[in-house]
Amino acid sequence: MSDAYLALDAGNSKTVALVVDGEGTVLGRGRGGNGDIYGAASVDDALAAVLGAVGDALADAGLAPDDVVSAAFRVAGVDYPEDARFWDEHLRETLGAIGRWSILNDGFASLRLIDGTGVGLSITVGTGPALAARSADGREEFSGMFMFDDLGGGGLGNAALAAVTRAWMGISPPTALTDELTTMFGVEDAWHLRHAFTQRFGARPRRDLWQASRVVLAAAGAGDPVACRIVVDQAGAFVRYAQWCAQRVGVDLASGELPVLLNGSVATSEHPAMRDALVAGLARVAPAAPVSVAVASPLCGVVLDALAEGGVEITPDLLARVRDDHPDDFLIT
Repeated sequence: MSDAYLALDAGNSKTVALVVDGEGTVLGRGRGGNGDIYGAASVDDALAAVLGAVGDALADAGLAPDDVVSAAFRVAGVDYPEDARFWDEHLRETLGAIGRWSILNDGFASLRLIDGTGVGLSITVGTGPALAARSADGREEFSGMFMFDDLGGGGLGNAALAAVTRAWMGISPPTALTDELTTMFGVEDAWHLRHAFTQRFGARPRRDLWQASRVVLAAAGAGDPVACRIVVDQAGAFVRYAQWCAQRVGVDLASGELPVLLNGSVATSEHPAMRDALVAGLARVAPAAPVSVAVASPLCGVVLDALAEGGVEITPDLLARVRDDHPDDFLIT
């Protein structure tokens, strides 16, 4: 058996793990639930999601931890040094035979997709938000706990619910989102929509609102002013955090020194409203910065990290070869 490499991307909607060989060919897959120690129902649930996904991926590959040369873990909620130490201790207990591993916030997952070097700035707009930057001299920064806006697909859903309710109250403009959301959730009007998500007994889980993100994007694309404002406001916040991350690694984003990658299910959606708003916002503050849209999931970036950290050269051919090739439900949120 050739050397094996392990990659894991853990977020609030799902945790996914891959075992690959030195060519990036998938040998095994594993999937779990919320792997964020701050966002999961409990710390034990987050541990179970991450360790379960790793165990399933290794079992699917027919391998043991000591077959793994290098592993990269990119985990939501690795926000402070003690969070990294927490995961390091638990991984050491369970997977101590792995040759080496790295643990970083999931904001770093996509960086190596830019050109293989891992240098750049990534804006990941998925169910939640994640930003990270790495300079050519190795300095790193990420958004983590220093993000104070409700962003990502969850934020789009929350903003849509608020907009529909305010329109019903007569204190905000009417919006096409009213018909879209009441139909989507099978309620007769905005009062019942608000009640469905806030009632004391039997409320719908807030994660159901994540499904509304595509509705918001579609409505924005169709020109609904309220949906457009929700998307543009969120994109503006992402751009401000991107500027901060770049500054923290010693680079002025406007200089164009850091290439920017957009990734995540919302930014790469078939509905381009968020993607277009991000590109426009970045063009205003950093017109020299190269901006690209990922053609592979953040998990593929973690695969490249595991390979690179294990001594594999990330050539253009390897970069092109490591692409998503999974069962239809593997990366679904």
